[in-house]
Amino acid sequence: MNVNLVSLAQQFLTPELIAKIASALGVDRSLIGKAVTALIPTLLRSLANVASNQVGAKKLADVIGQQDPGILDRLASAIGGSGQQALTDGGINSLNSILGGSTVRDIATALGKFTGMGQSPTWSLIGMLAPAILGLLGKQKTEQGLDASGLANLLAAQKGNVSAAMPSDFADRLSSAGVPGFAAATTKPAQRVQAAFDETARAAKSASFPGWLGWALGLLVIALIAWWLFADRTADVVDQTAMPEQAVEDLTVDGVDLRSSVQTTIGNLKTTLRGISDVASADAALPQLETAAAELGKVAKLSSNLPAMGKSALATLVTTARPAIEELFIKVLAIPGVDAVAKPAIETLRAKLDALSEA
Repeated sequence: MNVNLVSLAQQFLTPELIAKIASALGVDRSLIGKAVTALIPTLLRSLANVASNQVGAKKLADVIGQQDPGILDRLASAIGGSGQQALTDGGINSLNSILGGSTVRDIATALGKFTGMGQSPTWSLIGMLAPAILGLLGKQKTEQGLDASGLANLLAAQKGNVSAAMPSDFADRLSSAGVPGFAAATTKPAQRVQAAFDETARAAKSASFPGWLGWALGLLVIALIAWWLFADRTADVVDQTAMPEQAVEDLTVDGVDLRSSVQTTIGNLKTTLRGISDVASADAALPQLETAAAELGKVAKLSSNLPAMGKSALATLVTTARPAIEELFIKVLAIPGVDAVAKPAIETLRAKLDALSEA
């Protein structure tokens, strides 16, 4: 079963729920929205990393099995009520038992710096979202009849969805913090050349060579390293650009390039959503939102004539763009008064995008 856990989590965390969390924590809704956008893929990737071995997969399955099976239905009522502290404490404790306390602290620190939120609301938000993510996993585990291994496979299959949804600058923060599952950023060639130059200079300085000879040798070494690095990189580029055009799946049906149509529609949709700042601008944007929905509907109808590989390529294209659009949906609906105006059109767009993602 093809499931996008990122999309499911985003749909569960509605603008109304985000607004309620913001009110309960005394934090601006836009900051909560930004934090949620970063935290969903972070938790999913972290859990997938733990479940990548048999012991970790069993540990995750055991913790999920201990969760309240009705947590998704009761989460909203707990937030802002007497059960909020128990909810957040339980969420943090569950994450600590799965990921380890130091990893949870590193994620919280990185998230606090990324959003500018204080330490207390950051911890509380993580505690609130943890039961939601674990609850969604528990629901999938039950519905699909998954054991620990099946749950691990489900998480492993989310790699593309998680990467597409992860803000790159936040991923860099997690990598720098050493959070497991987030590979350290690859050192750029120029940085490697500079590091080699510094090392050679230090070696020359400590050796018995005359000053000028040490620097000459250092420059020669660096020149050779730079030549090797950049020559090798150029060769890689040539190999990639030599790929035949047929390698890109043709998505043309009845003379309509569905790839171009989707890209254009999504681009226009993002521009329209970014232009909404109040009720008046939302009302003015409704025709454009309806046009985008109609265009996506045409694409969906034509896509039924694509071969299996074409449908898969189209689904991947939409899935990759979906998280960024969902973030804009959430931001727009969080604007006071806009929900009543724009929500029907946005729900229609969500349905059409999801249908294309699952094609």
